[in-house]
Amino acid sequence: MTNVKDVYPNFITLGEALDLSEDKVRELQLAHMNKVRTQMGLAAGLTFDIKKAEGCHIWDAEGNKRLDFIGDVGVYLLGHNNPFIVNGVKRFLDTHPLSMDPMALKPVTAAFANNMAQITPELTRTMTNGGGGAEAVEAALKMCRIAAGRTKKGKTRVVSTLNAFHGKTLGAVNAGGKDTWRRWQAPMPGHTYVPYGDADALETELSKGDVIMFIAEPIQGEGGVVVPPDDYFYKVRELCDRYDTYMVLDEVQAGSCRTGYIWAHKYYKDLVPDAFTFAKAISDGVLPVSGLQAKEELYMAAYGSEESAMMHTATYQDNNISACVALLSLQYMIENDVPAKVRAGSKVIFAGLNKIRDRFPDVLEEVRGRGYMIGLKFGADKDGVGFAPRVGTILAQKHLVHTMTSINNDTILRVYPNVTTTNEDFAWFLDALEQTLEEVTATSGIATTKAA
Repeated sequence: MTNVKDVYPNFITLGEALDLSEDKVRELQLAHMNKVRTQMGLAAGLTFDIKKAEGCHIWDAEGNKRLDFIGDVGVYLLGHNNPFIVNGVKRFLDTHPLSMDPMALKPVTAAFANNMAQITPELTRTMTNGGGGAEAVEAALKMCRIAAGRTKKGKTRVVSTLNAFHGKTLGAVNAGGKDTWRRWQAPMPGHTYVPYGDADALETELSKGDVIMFIAEPIQGEGGVVVPPDDYFYKVRELCDRYDTYMVLDEVQAGSCRTGYIWAHKYYKDLVPDAFTFAKAISDGVLPVSGLQAKEELYMAAYGSEESAMMHTATYQDNNISACVALLSLQYMIENDVPAKVRAGSKVIFAGLNKIRDRFPDVLEEVRGRGYMIGLKFGADKDGVGFAPRVGTILAQKHLVHTMTSINNDTILRVYPNVTTTNEDFAWFLDALEQTLEEVTATSGIATTKAA
């Protein structure tokens, strides 16, 4: 057998990779990966070598214990390296499975699809992918367009919402409602945007009679953790029915128990979309998983014939290993009543955050969200510079607490705990945030109210 070092002396084996120093990792990443993104992370104190992750904590190369209150923007809802999921995947791999075969029977994927149908009995067809949320959105866009080509002649447009984020592949970025992410890319025809939460604006577009589908997030994530009026999605459902338009919900960020409901649309009694996407927390960060759940009539209109059955397939689609992770996550969510735990924990953190807001009203303007999907709306200093990035940086650098600003709205700091978070962890975060806001107000010359 050839020793790889004899062929490529600088080749790094897995064993060597696991022992790389932080300085060497930084050097390699700057040389061979996204250089500017790495530099941005380093400047903000957010990019460092993570040696261990467990529950809601991570440990860096210097041995510091850090509090992870963003979880890769909602991926680690069930906790880093959840033993139930990790051990289940190991058990699956010990069977020496054939995970990737487009035409083989797929026992684990079939079981996951069955389980999804138990939870959403009105939506019984499942597609799983081996990639991220954007891939799921692409699948939804394509499914609805193919189905409409057969059943909704003359309909050509997709309507989505301003400030939305649906991913960064070409189709998904066109569905997203922010010009920033469409720069230097030829716009795809047939996309229209309406204000989020505005049912009247949606009806104006749907009434034109040429809309295939409407896609929206149950809560806008990247857009700033924007929660719509409680009657909004009921109106959306009624309008989509009236104007023969598919209603698709993008649950990539808000779904999988993040908002305190196993699927975010379950917050709304008896609300049923025609399809919804999922990703992030259904994987718990163990392996990439995404997909969509669709009504029988929609899915079969798209793929229910030999002519179209192969029009949207992929090497890693419906593979057993990704489905294994999703199945285990779903089982853990149900058996441990994760939605109830999220709802209970959210009462604790929202109460603490609202007390801090009352003390620093000129800095922290609003606390919003649902469950463990929380957005802190900050104001700006006298020069118009928003406080949110400064707060996030201080939290990470001085208090070892990790949050994240919103890509589409830099006045927002996102706070995403996970189900392993304890009251002590909440206290760590709340104390760090209060100290950070004291520092920000002192350096900005802003008055505060007295601590309660």
